[in-house]
Formats: sequence, C-alpha cells, structure tokens
Amino acid sequence: MHIKRIVIQGFKTYKNTTTIDDLSPAHNVVVGRNGSGKSNFFAAIRFVLSDQYTRMTKEERQGLIHEGSGTVLSAFVEIVFENSDGRFPTGKDEVVIRRTIGLKKDDYSLDYKSSTRTDVMQLLESAGFSKSNPYYIVPQGRITALTNAKDQERLNLLKEVAGAKVFENKLKESQKEMTRTKVQRDKVDEMLEFIQERLADLDSEKDELKKFQDLERDKKIYEFILYDHDLEDITTSIDEIDSEYQNAVENSHKFVENLEKREALVLELNKFIDSAKHKQKLLSIDYDQQNSIVNDITKKLYRKTAELSEAKELFASEQKTIKTATKAIDQIRSKIQDTKNSIASKKPEVEQLKSLEKQLRLEISQAKTKQNLLYSKQGRYSMFNNKSDRNSWIESQMNQLKTDKSMKESLIATTESELSNLKQELSTVVDQIHDIQDSINGPTAQAEILEIEEKIASLRDQYSRENDQRKALWREENRCKTILDSLREDLNKAERQVGQTMDRQLANGLQAIKRITARLGLTGVYGALGELIQVNQKYRTAVEVIAGNSLFHVIVDNDDTATTLMNELIREKAGRVTFIPLNRLQVKDQVYPDSNDCVPLIKKIGFNPEIEAAVKQTFGKTIVTIDLERGYELSREFKLNAITLDGDKADRKGVLTGGYYDFRKSRMEAMKTRQEKSNEFSSQEVELLRIKSSIDKKGQEILRISNELTALHSSYDELVSSKNSFKSTLSNKLNEKFKLEESLKLLEQQITQNRALVVTLETKLDDFERELASDFEEDLSVEEKNELELLNKTLSQLDTKLNSTIDDILVRDSELTKLTLELGENLEPRLQELLKRQQQKDSVTNGGLINKLEQEVAMYHEELANAESSLIEVRTKSEGNNAELKKFHEELTAADAQQRKLIKTLENFQRNSEKYMSKRQILTKRREDIQAKIRQLGTLPDAAFNQDDEFDVDELLRKLAVVTKGLEKFSHVNRKALEQYMNFTKQRDSLVERRKELDKSEKSIMDLMDHLSERKNDAIEKTFNKVSVSFSEVFEKLVPKGVGHLIMQRHNKDTASSQYDDYENDIGHEDDESSIDNYSGVSIQVSFNSKNDEQQRIEQLSGGQKSLCAIALILAIQKSDPAPFYLFDEVDANLDTQYRTAVADMIHELSANAQFICTTFRPEMLQVANKFYGVMFNNKISSVSEITQSEAMGFIEGQQQQRQ
Repeated sequence: MHIKRIVIQGFKTYKNTTTIDDLSPAHNVVVGRNGSGKSNFFAAIRFVLSDQYTRMTKEERQGLIHEGSGTVLSAFVEIVFENSDGRFPTGKDEVVIRRTIGLKKDDYSLDYKSSTRTDVMQLLESAGFSKSNPYYIVPQGRITALTNAKDQERLNLLKEVAGAKVFENKLKESQKEMTRTKVQRDKVDEMLEFIQERLADLDSEKDELKKFQDLERDKKIYEFILYDHDLEDITTSIDEIDSEYQNAVENSHKFVENLEKREALVLELNKFIDSAKHKQKLLSIDYDQQNSIVNDITKKLYRKTAELSEAKELFASEQKTIKTATKAIDQIRSKIQDTKNSIASKKPEVEQLKSLEKQLRLEISQAKTKQNLLYSKQGRYSMFNNKSDRNSWIESQMNQLKTDKSMKESLIATTESELSNLKQELSTVVDQIHDIQDSINGPTAQAEILEIEEKIASLRDQYSRENDQRKALWREENRCKTILDSLREDLNKAERQVGQTMDRQLANGLQAIKRITARLGLTGVYGALGELIQVNQKYRTAVEVIAGNSLFHVIVDNDDTATTLMNELIREKAGRVTFIPLNRLQVKDQVYPDSNDCVPLIKKIGFNPEIEAAVKQTFGKTIVTIDLERGYELSREFKLNAITLDGDKADRKGVLTGGYYDFRKSRMEAMKTRQEKSNEFSSQEVELLRIKSSIDKKGQEILRISNELTALHSSYDELVSSKNSFKSTLSNKLNEKFKLEESLKLLEQQITQNRALVVTLETKLDDFERELASDFEEDLSVEEKNELELLNKTLSQLDTKLNSTIDDILVRDSELTKLTLELGENLEPRLQELLKRQQQKDSVTNGGLINKLEQEVAMYHEELANAESSLIEVRTKSEGNNAELKKFHEELTAADAQQRKLIKTLENFQRNSEKYMSKRQILTKRREDIQAKIRQLGTLPDAAFNQDDEFDVDELLRKLAVVTKGLEKFSHVNRKALEQYMNFTKQRDSLVERRKELDKSEKSIMDLMDHLSERKNDAIEKTFNKVSVSFSEVFEKLVPKGVGHLIMQRHNKDTASSQYDDYENDIGHEDDESSIDNYSGVSIQVSFNSKNDEQQRIEQLSGGQKSLCAIALILAIQKSDPAPFYLFDEVDANLDTQYRTAVADMIHELSANAQFICTTFRPEMLQVANKFYGVMFNNKISSVSEITQSEAMGFIEGQQQQRQ
C-alpha cells in the first residue's frame, strides 16, 4: 500500500488545483526554494492523515485557506492510496480520502462518500498508521527537537511508541470509576442508616393500622359485591346490544355485498351503455354514409340510363341520317359533276368571246387611229403655210411617237414579267390551297381528333372512378374522426380517473415523462410499473395494496436515463416522479414457503423479462394467503409480507393492516382502462393517418388524371383551333387566289391595250412617213376621203359588234362565276360535311358506345343492390343495437332502484347502529366508571370472591353503612404505614445488595488497574528492547566504524539521584525496583571512530553527530513499529556529507518495503531516489510538477551557489 496520487486545491499557497500523480511506491524526493511551498505540501498530507489539525477555530481554518488575490472560500486535500494488498479493509484496489475545510465546515469523505473523522482515523489505524508512533511524518524541526531532547523526553517518546498512553488513559478511567464507586457506597450507607430509623417509627403504627385495615377490608368486600352486581347487569346489557349489533352487521354485510355487486353491475351496465352508444354513433355514421352511397349510385344510374336512352335514340336517328346522308351525297356528287361539265363547256365559249373582244378592240383602235390621223391631216392643212413647216412638225411628232412607242414596249415587257411572277405565285397559292384542304378534310386529321376524343372519354371514366373512391375514403375519414373524437373523450376520462388516484405533481410528472421521452427519442424508458404488469382480477386488490405508489414508479434502463429525465422535469417544472434504474437493482432469489395455503404474489403477475428485477423488487417478498391469521404466521416465520385477496396485510415486522377497500377506485383498473383506451386511440390515429395518406394518393392520382385531361383538351382544342385556322387560312388563300386571278386579268388587259397602242403608234408613224414623203396639199385626196368615210362606217359597225360581244361575255362570265361559286362554296363543302358526319356516325356506332353504356348501367345496378343490402344490414344492426341499448337502460334503471333500496336499508341500519352504539357507549361509560371504582378498591381479599350468588342488596347496604361509620373513628390513622414499612424494608434489602455489588466492583477495578500497570510495564520494556537493538543496527549501518547504544536511566532511592545502566543489565529484573515508574529517562551513548573506544554521551557530540543520532533513533523506531509510508522534511539538513550519503542509502534500502516522500536541499538523496518533483512558486501560488533527476540536481546546485 502506498500513496498513488495527491490533489490539493485552495490549501495555503496551493490556490489552484495541483495534482501530484503516479508517485513511486519506493523513494520520492521533492525539491524547491525556501518559501516555495514544500512545507505546505507536507502540511497538506498531515492535514488529512494526522491529528495535527483538529478542533480548529474559525481563524485557524481561515489560516489554512489560500489568502491571495481572488476569493477562495474553501480548500480540500485528496489522497489516493494504492490498495492492491488489501491493507485498507475496503475490498477496493484504490482508497480515496478527502478532507474539505471552509470557514464553517470541516468534512471528510471516503471514496467520494461523506464520512466522519472518527471513521477515517479508524481506517488509517487499521492500515498501520499508529497514533502512538507519530514519527512516520517528520516535519522540519523534529530532528532538531529530538537532538536537543532530554533523557526524560526520550523516555516519554518511548512510552508513546509503546502505547503507554493507552494504558495510562485506561488507568485514569479506572481510577475515576473507583472514585465514583466509593461515592456511591457512601451514599448507600447513608440511605441504610435513614431506612433503619424510619422502620423503627413505622413498627409502632402497625397495630392501629391493623384494625383500620380490617374495617377497610369489609367495606371493600361490600362495595365490590355491589359494584360487581351492577357490572354483571351492565355487561349483560352490553352483550345483548353487541349481539343485536353483530346480527345487524352480518345482515348489513350481506346488504353491502349486494350493494357492491349492484355497483359493479351498474359500472358494467354503464360500460355496456357507453359501448352501445359509441356503436350506435358509428352505425349512424355508417348508415348516413351508406345512404349517401346509395343516393350517389342512384344518381349515376339515372344519368347513365338517360345517356343510354339518348344513345339508342341517337343511334336510330343516325341510322336514318346515314341513309339520308348517303343519298344526299350521291345527289351532290351528281350535281358537282354536272356543274363541272357546265363549267367545262362554258369556259371555252367565254375564252372565245374574250378573244373576239380583244380582236374587235384592236381593230377599233386601229380604225380610230387611222380615222384620227386622217382628221388630223385634214386639219393640218390650215396649220402650215408650206411643206417645210409641215415636215418639221411631222418630224417632231414622229420623234414623239417613237419615244411613246419605246416606252410602251418597255411597259409591255415589265408587265409581262409581272404577269409571269403572278402566274408562279398563283400556282403556289393553288398548291397551298390543296394542302390546306387535305389538312382540313384528310383522314389523318380526323383520326387524331377521334383518338384524342377516345382518350378523353377513357380518362373521364377513370377520373370518375378515382373520385368515387376518394369520396369513399372521405366518408371513411369522417367515420374515423368521429371514432377518434369518441376515443379521445374516453381517454381523457380514463386519464382523469388515473389522476384521481395520485397527487397532481405525480400526474403532471408522468404526463411530462411521456412527452419528454417522445421529444428526446429515449429508448431506455419502459413506463410506469402499473402499466407494465398484467394481473388477474382476483389478485388485483392484493397487488395494489402491496405496490401502493410504486405502481407509478417509472422504470428506466440506467442512471443516465433517469438523470436526463429528472433534469428535463426540473427545467420544465413539470412535477415529480420516482425512477427505478434497472442497473441499480440487485435482487436476490427469494425462498417461499412450501405450503398449499399460500402462493408467491409474483407468480400471479405477468411481465416482460427485461423488467423482472423491478417486479421482484416490489412484489418478490410477498405471498398471498387464505386468511390474515395464516399470513401472520408465515410472515413471522419466513420474514415475508403476507396479504389476503381482500387486501389485508401482515408485514415482516408484525404490523397488521386491513379494512374496507373500495374496488371502484382501483388504480390497476384505471391504468388498465387508460392503457386500453390509449392503445385504441393510437391504432385509430394510425388508421386515420393511413386513410389520409390514401386520400392524398388519390388526390395526386386525380390531379394527374385532371392534368392529363387538361393536356388532352388542350391538344383537342389545338387541333380544332388548327382546323379553324386552316379554314381561315384557306379562305384567305382563296381570296388571295381570286385577287391574283383578277390581277392576271388586269395585267393581260394592260398588255393587250399597250400592244394595241404600239400598233396604233406604228400606224401613225407609217402615216407620218407617207405624209412626209407626199406633197403639201390643202385637202385630203379622194382616196383618203373615201377611206375616212369607210372608216367611220367600219367603226360604227365594230362598236356595235364589240358591245354585243361584251354583253355576251358578261352573261357567259356571270354564269361561269355562278357555277364556280356553287361548286366551291356550296356543293363541295356540303359534300365534305356530309362525308365527315357519316364518318363520325360510323365511329360512334363502331366504338360500342351503347354496349359500354349498357355495361355501366348493369354495373351500377349491381352496386346499387349491394349498397342497398349494406344499408339494410346497417339499419338492422342499428335497430338491434337500439334494442340492446334500451334493454341496458332498463336493467340500469332496475339496478339503480335496487341500489337505492339497498342504500335506504343501509341508512336505516346506520341509524339503528348509531342508536345501538349510543346506548352501548352510555353503558360502557357506566361499566368503566364501576370498573374504575373497583380498581380504586385496590387489592381485594379472597372473601370478596367467595360470596353466594344470591344476596340481599339492602342487607349489604346496611352493613356497608355500619362499616363506613366505624371507619370514621380511624380518620387520623396513617393508612400507608404498612405499605411504607414494606417499601422501606424492600429498599433496605436492595441497598444491602447494592453495597455488596459496589464492593465487588471495587475489587474488580483494583485487579484491572494492577493488570494494566503490568501490561504497561511489559509494553515499554519490549518496545525499549526492540528500539535499542534497532538503534544499534541502524547506527552501525550509518557509521560502520562506530557503535551506539540506548541506555535506560533508573532512579536511585538511596541517593535520590539517577543511575545509568544499560538495558542488558537493567531490563528484565524481576524485583520491584524494575517497575517502569523507577525509570527516569533514556540516554544515547555512541562512538564514531571505534567499536572499542569509550562511548560518548549525546550531549558531548557535535551538531551533525547529534542529528545523525536523532535520525538513527527515528529509523530504529520505524523498524520496530513500521508504517506504510514515511514523510521526511529536510531530515538531512544538518548532516555532514558522509552521513547524508549513509542516510540516503539507508532510506533507499528501506524504500523497498515502504514508500518514502522526502524534501532536501542536498544532492546525496537525489542520487538514490526513484522519482523527483519540483515545487514552483509564482504570484504567491505554489504548484508541483514531476521533473527529471538532472533537473533536480541542477536545481540543488543552483540553490547551493546562491547560498555561497
């Protein structure tokens, strides 16, 4: 065993926590400057282990606490011992002793548990820390004090080591006891003398007292007989009342049993009624939902039936329409063909007439040109005077005509180019018109529209089915919510019932535990004990009585879980709860009686194996017995608790508990009901969540279908819109075609006109050239005149012919346009529309719409039949449940009536019982008064009990009066004379016996004192022998060339001086002169240079030699009375170099069997130590840390240089 670790905080200069860890079990050296705190380090150890710091004042405690900067209100020192050898009888490998001191406290703790100083000191003594040997701790100055000690002081030290103080203390106690015995014996003698005097006085009063006692005896006899007679009468009356009351109680027990049965029946009926009402509410919900389903299916059935009728009518109508449409198509096709034939026949005629028109217009233009030229020529003769003027004008006109001709020819070329472009554009537009017509009326477009329509119809059916399913889920959700609300009310009611069986703080705490467990996700919380066990109804009362509030104790897996929950309860201020950590329970298996009239209660309890320890802790020491009497016997015999099925209990200490137990307030029943309702509520919540999840999924599916329908409707609208757009585009293209054709016609007319103009210009040029070549004449020639006349007639004819041709063109062109419009705007669109309608009708018919509608109608008929059947079934159940509910109400009414009747009967019994008890109380009071009077009579003679049963009361009264009158003469007598005489006699005998005991006690004390003196002498002599031998051995090791002895000094009676003898010649004498009281001191004689030279007394030695002798004496004491470890504070300070080395080697040798912790300023001890520690001092605060040997040597050398 050795010191393993030291922790210091707030002690003297050690303000901060200082830990000296892993101390060597052998030799440890501590170095440090003067004033750094080395001595405080040793003081800290002494503070814990020795008696140095005891019964301190407030100022002394303050002096031990650090006084530097900052406030330190307390200090502690903790020492950890390595205890693998079991020297401390704790059964642990480590022992921790801590002492904490404050201004108002001084506490010890052992292994971190509070302990007393006495317990700690006893534990230290058991490990070898002897109070009688304080030299295992050697502080500074102890060596010097021992060096300068006188012989008597060394003798006292030897006595202390030998334990003489213990014997002396016992001798002092024995002396005190002897004194007390003598005092008590003197008092006894005084009392005996007084009693003898008093007995003499009382002896003279006995005769007169004898006569008085005879009369007093007769009076007591007469009074007793009268009292006894009254007492018998009253007792008889009380017995009769008790008998009547007992009969009434037995009858009342039957009534109470019947009442309890009725109450149980009422509770059961109320449960049945609540269950029936709850069931009726559910059936009502089911009926409403089923009725809603029937109505929904009926509406759908009516709607589908109407759709089927419409479809059939439409089918028949469409069949007729198809036939009519086919005929109309044939007729329109015939008309289209006729119209096309008419257009084909009329178009060449119109072209021929237009060509004729062009020709006529050209001829008219040429004729007019010729005519105009002739008229111009005719008019020009008056304009010019000669040919030259004429020719000049003609040439100028010719130049102008040539310019106009060139412009017209250029214009014709441009117009022809535009005409070519317009023709290409017209061809493109015609192609586009054909493509658009294909897009509008082609089979691909119709197929896409029909496909989208079919998808839309399919999705609408799917949407309807999913929506119906969602409605069904909504109905189920409403039903589930209703059930959940009902269960919530039941659960709250059950919670209130459980809460009524406990205080509010506990109820709040249990609710908070569930909330905290769920919030923190704790897995080690099992729940309240009452919720975790299952008990048959037969044993429920017994379980509740045994468990009590333990039913509400919360079982957890370990301390950490309990601590977490408690901290949360404190933080939330949420009540108080008792926890049962399973890791703390150590339950032993119980031995039960082997009997048929008892059974262990735990065998009637069901529980999970993981909480077995908690159940055994609560119920393991309880048995169930058939009755309380047998239970009491078994509980006393087997040290078990016994309980009956009615809840009457006999515990191990013999206490009996029982009485009426109200089963209606059963905690187990309330907790069971709450657990059931909680489980139902939880399962219903899960079901509601499942339904809501299904509703959400259905909603998502419906939304998906709706989105798809929207997308299809959008696509359908896009197709229809695209078709309409194509129609609009077609109309625009047809208008564009018409405009292009009109533009072509206009350009062709312009080209024709311009060509005619070119021809006219050429004609004019030819005429001007001819005129230019002719002679200048004043009038036209005959030929010219004839030609002019002919031209006038020809123009008139051509105009008439042209007008007729134009009229024919207008008529023919109007007919052609009418036919074209009839073909393009009427006949062909009608044909396309009829074809489309025919295709749609075929599509509807071929799609099986009627078959589909018929299947749906049949399906709805089947669903309606099933729904109506379910509705009838629900109605039947509801009617049956109503009948059952009515029956329960009737039974409840009857039970209530019977219960009221029983209560009235019990009330009558209570009133009668009160009368009985009142009368019995009066009689009992009279009986108690008579019994008190009988007791006041005191001890009665035998004659009082030997009287005949028959006596005359009047005669007794007369005799009693005579005796009472006779007693009046003895009013002065001392009635207690005899009693006092007897009492004093007893006291005298007792005191005589007491004096004998005191004499015997005095002799025992004298024997003990002699024995203690003898043991004291033996102990001192044996200790001196050991220490003397050890001193010689140690001194010889320290000074190999020298020798040393301890000398016991003895008083010389003859000379009244001291005589010196060595222990060989003195110790061991058997005569009285060898008594320890004759010893006056212990001296030391040593020789440092020779074993044979004359030895010197210690007073004759130098200072270093004296210190060495003192150290040798200390080590010798330790060898004779070894300690587990030693603390030496600078013991080598005053030694010479060679002796410091010897002491260091000696300590190192001894450290093989004991731990040494030393401080030093010398290097010799550092050479042999195992571990080194340095004490530093900074800002008035000390600290200790482990250092190396070289660092310690460097520190010592630095200190020595500073001293030099």
